[in-house]
Amino acid sequence: MDYQKILEEIKNRLDIVDVISEYIDLKKTGQNYRSLCPFHSEKTPSFFVSPSKQIFHCFGCGKGGDIVSFLMEYEKISFNEAISILAKKAGIDFEPVKKGISNISKEILYEIYEKATYYYIEQLKNSERAKKYLENRGIDEKSLEIFKIGYAPVDRDALYNFLKTESYADNLIKLSGLVSNSQDFFNDRIVIPIHDLTGRVVGFGGRLIDSVTDLPKYINSPDTPIFKKGENLFGLWHAKQNIREKGYVTIVEGYMDVILCHQYGFKNTVAPLGTALTQEQLEKTKRILNNLLKFTNKILLIFDGDEAGVLAAQRSLLSIFHGGFIAKIVLLPEKEDPASILQKYGEKGLKNYISKALSPVDLFIKTSTEKNLNERIHSFLNILSYHRDLIYRDELIKELSEKTEIAESTLRDELKQIIYRRKTKTERIDFKNYSTPSEEELLLRIVISHPEKISYVLQKFNIEDLENHLIKGIFLKIGQLQEGQFSINRLLNSLKEEEKAFISKLILSSEIDENLVIQNLNDCIKKIALKSIDKKIKETSKSGDEKALHNLIKMKREVLRSFNE
Repeated sequence: MDYQKILEEIKNRLDIVDVISEYIDLKKTGQNYRSLCPFHSEKTPSFFVSPSKQIFHCFGCGKGGDIVSFLMEYEKISFNEAISILAKKAGIDFEPVKKGISNISKEILYEIYEKATYYYIEQLKNSERAKKYLENRGIDEKSLEIFKIGYAPVDRDALYNFLKTESYADNLIKLSGLVSNSQDFFNDRIVIPIHDLTGRVVGFGGRLIDSVTDLPKYINSPDTPIFKKGENLFGLWHAKQNIREKGYVTIVEGYMDVILCHQYGFKNTVAPLGTALTQEQLEKTKRILNNLLKFTNKILLIFDGDEAGVLAAQRSLLSIFHGGFIAKIVLLPEKEDPASILQKYGEKGLKNYISKALSPVDLFIKTSTEKNLNERIHSFLNILSYHRDLIYRDELIKELSEKTEIAESTLRDELKQIIYRRKTKTERIDFKNYSTPSEEELLLRIVISHPEKISYVLQKFNIEDLENHLIKGIFLKIGQLQEGQFSINRLLNSLKEEEKAFISKLILSSEIDENLVIQNLNDCIKKIALKSIDKKIKETSKSGDEKALHNLIKMKREVLRSFNE
């Protein structure tokens, strides 16, 4: 499959302004469009879209690129998934390259789960008992529609028979996990779909209607090639935009809590799928929390205020701190959960409890006594030592000092000792150096703005003389594009995401003075050549090779003479 042709066809049919406008509000400013960036929090708009160049760039966080880059970043999806979505919008037939039966099976599994979703919805319409249960739980018609809630009937082979009438093979029905030995996995349960980050149904949660039984109240569909329980959060698909807007995520414990929270306006709420955010589940919760980090680093935890809830909240902090999150905790009265609070007291009732959210320090002090205070402080410092955010760590140390009247210096020394004893290896983050020699950046900007100069530029300088690896890589790709067929779209289609972001920044930066293009071009080429020669002269001087040094000095004079003529 020729992805270049597909990309070009998509970009010919879709306008980047129209597509991005489906996700955020854009306002026209001159030739471009402007908005608050959807990828980071800001008060002054620094996100720009160029309709003429079909690119976007945020001068606040540095994100940028083309229509594909935007969709990948906004929806947190792969290149193939972004192309599939855009091709569908553009009315283009697109079949991703599939390698082996597993990928083909995955596509069919998505179909099976979609069909099962609507099958369960239809069954709910026919069950007064199931509808009555949901009504008693306070779930309205709009929530039923938004979350696509359904009902699995009592018959143990009902779904199996339905899928067979849809012509699915037994091996694929079995692979879905929804049927085993011709017996349905869910029976006489409310069925709640679980979506991935692109909105596809990948699993189900099932809630018993009749509580007078030894069966578990909630069960999740088994792991499959498209679903891993420990890597998903219920409600994240519905909540992700609200999480971005509010700047934090609310984590509750159950399906009904999430649904009722969304119904009452708390639309940034999610829940783990039977995986507690505890030390014992650290490896699983790492994957869950990594999904959340795509949208925010702030968490509001809501737990039952009984002893078990308080203990669960404390245990959750290790995973949360380890994941790099800033946390607050809400403890509800015993035997209450967000769903019950909302049913009894409405939106204001839950807001009242949220307004009393505890800091991690408050949570530990709340459960401390005079006898075990030192032990609790050591426990808290041990958990805090896993947090990578030094500023947040400093804030909590200050708060702990104020509320326990223990000197800050003592707490800091103890924290250092804990880290030392554990022999924690310092994590180094390699920030890519984007500091760019101005002449290299300007030369690239001129070439992009004036493609007719590409041949001249490539003849006049050596790409290997460029110091910035990012710019060097882009120039190499420009050189590979055939003269006469160069366009911004063709270039963007060949670039990596970080290269696209860099290009989008250059394009949306201040305009080049048209009257000085040739002068600026020659100045840039001269400076790049002289820098390269000077570097070689310095290295050769150390080696003592007089002949090579003489040749380099001669080369430098020729460069100066050629550009001064």
